[in-house]
Amino acid sequence: MTYKTVGIIGAGVIGQALFDHIQSLSTVRVDYVLAPSGRNKPGRDPAITDFIIDDIEEAIARKVDLVLEAATPDLLASAGPRILAHSDLCGFSCSALSDAGVERAIQDAAAAAGTRFFLPHGAVLGLDGLADGRDQIDEVVITTTKSGPSLGEAADARGIVFEGSTRDACARFPRNVNVHAAVALAGIGFDRTRSVVVADPHTKAMKHHIAVSGQTLQWDITVSSMSLGGVTGAYTPKSAVGSLQRILGQTAIANV
Repeated sequence: MTYKTVGIIGAGVIGQALFDHIQSLSTVRVDYVLAPSGRNKPGRDPAITDFIIDDIEEAIARKVDLVLEAATPDLLASAGPRILAHSDLCGFSCSALSDAGVERAIQDAAAAAGTRFFLPHGAVLGLDGLADGRDQIDEVVITTTKSGPSLGEAADARGIVFEGSTRDACARFPRNVNVHAAVALAGIGFDRTRSVVVADPHTKAMKHHIAVSGQTLQWDITVSSMSLGGVTGAYTPKSAVGSLQRILGQTAIANV
């Protein structure tokens, strides 16, 4: 599909990176940037302010070709199926799909309208291998290490703060484990994928380790990037733009 109009939900670090990239293109344009906080948030790039709206109903009514969600799991859960009724959708807050009802609503809406939901790889690597090899995979364990405050824990929190299914991890840390959700969706599901969340008071990095084992295969993937503050690592905006480029078909040699 050729995309001509794009809506962006979220004007944070990822939303800004997506906006900047689209603004550099001549074949596609930003129609709106949905930011519930409004235009005048301190530190916001002035270039984006003319595109900002603060009403989700207005955003949905505009019916752009492609929507890029980079806001919150709650917003993706509530608006995603309605967006898919007329637009393709790339959801960075994919922990929302750990709710089986939300996942089903997303799938049903896309099937009914003939639209697509794109799963970006976010801050990790290897989703293609998980998808291709899921029938041979027996176990997936993803371990994330961050500072306590970035996990909503005390500054001196140390050690394992969660260990269990990825579905339960998404419920406890909805804004911190989108990479876990992406791994689960690409691979063996939210209930079979295991999540470990570790607090380290001395780290300024966000680290993800994916251990995969199964019939005739074993993978270990480690990704680390410095924190940009909050829940976003330095690699994530670059990754988001890369995902957008592949959706738009801009890469001369495409990773498929």
